[in-house]
Amino acid sequence: MIKIVKFGGSSVASATQFQKVKGIVQADESRRFVVVSASGKANKDDNKITDLLYLCHAHLKYNISPEPIFNMIEQRFLEIKKELQLQYDIQKDLDALRKELVKTIDVDYLVSRGEYLTGLLMAEYLDYHFVDAKDIVFFNYDGSIDYPKIKQAFEELVVEYPKLVIPGFYGSLPDGTIRIMSRGGGDVSGSIMANVVDADVYENWTDVSGILKADPRIVKNPKQIEIITYAELRELSYMGASVLHEEAIFPVKHKNIPIHILNTNDPESKGTIIVNQVDDSKDTTSTITGIAGKKDFSIITIKKSHMSTEVGTIRRALDVIDKYGLSVEHLPTGIDSFSIVLESAPLKPILYDVLVQIKEKCKTSDIHVMDNVALIATVSRFMKSKTGMSGRLFTTLGKKGINISMISQTSDEMNIIVGVHNDDYGRTIDAIYEEFEGE
Repeated sequence: MIKIVKFGGSSVASATQFQKVKGIVQADESRRFVVVSASGKANKDDNKITDLLYLCHAHLKYNISPEPIFNMIEQRFLEIKKELQLQYDIQKDLDALRKELVKTIDVDYLVSRGEYLTGLLMAEYLDYHFVDAKDIVFFNYDGSIDYPKIKQAFEELVVEYPKLVIPGFYGSLPDGTIRIMSRGGGDVSGSIMANVVDADVYENWTDVSGILKADPRIVKNPKQIEIITYAELRELSYMGASVLHEEAIFPVKHKNIPIHILNTNDPESKGTIIVNQVDDSKDTTSTITGIAGKKDFSIITIKKSHMSTEVGTIRRALDVIDKYGLSVEHLPTGIDSFSIVLESAPLKPILYDVLVQIKEKCKTSDIHVMDNVALIATVSRFMKSKTGMSGRLFTTLGKKGINISMISQTSDEMNIIVGVHNDDYGRTIDAIYEEFEGE
């Protein structure tokens, strides 16, 4: 068996966390390939190394000395080395990086040093071979992943080094230039390596014991999701659930490699397993998988008499939206009306121009805008096989006096999305959870 194990920033934030990681890795011989993030917060008042590196770059950009910030980074790494009694000369790397702190330094290179330096220390501590991510994770110029090149590099390395530590979050372009991923990209790095080695499982170790059915800041002690499909996770991630980077799904999904979310601080917890398909034929008790949502959307509603017999009205409105580079979240339709749901922040500065052009293109003046809308998704693979779930959802919101301004559900019946006022966001999530998961 082969496991790819990825440890997030909180799992490598201090010497104490390094010790936990070592215990986890040594407990299972199949954990031969380790991906690490940059050191995160050791406590609530601490700073993530990645944030400090971004701050260094901002200081350089505005001709402010980054020295006080860099000293904080240096201190963190030296503390970990000292407490673990490591031999690697991390000071030499830090001194070299300090000399490179000039205004023209490439931001991707600078920010990637968090993972790079964390990986060097972790490799010595585990007695694994360190491989720079730029030498094993390759991107094409269009940003796509060069899997054949990665596989070749890995196969050449593993002949000599059967146990590897790889920094997450970055790789290299064909010319060798460092390229970082979006925040949380270390999850994607682990997923890429799981794909390349055809891993039996991809373990993603973080600071929570799996994925919860709802936001614990809203719902008191929500239940943990034991098993979830990639499709369900994609829906929840898109709507704001953020335990795993949503792009981490794709490299492993088509190979049917399960992802196991686990807690570095509670390694005995079962965690959450993410798979392609689940056999729920004998499950008669489960209802919803999870609830997630986001605030601050706007709904533009366009009305026009006899629109149902007119060709191209919706397309013309969407052409305007596309012209301004706006992303459509949902598109509910009626007989003589349709609505376009958009994020409010990018729409607000150009709202007047957008409305004027929609009126002109669609030849109607009957347009209304609703702001302060929250979208809440109730996700469940059980909806298709269990009748009455949508009825229960709408009934419970009605009893709570929560007005629904939009409803959206696709034909696969994976989720139901409702739009409510921002002020009802927490009440809505709490009411849905209580209806389906309350004791």
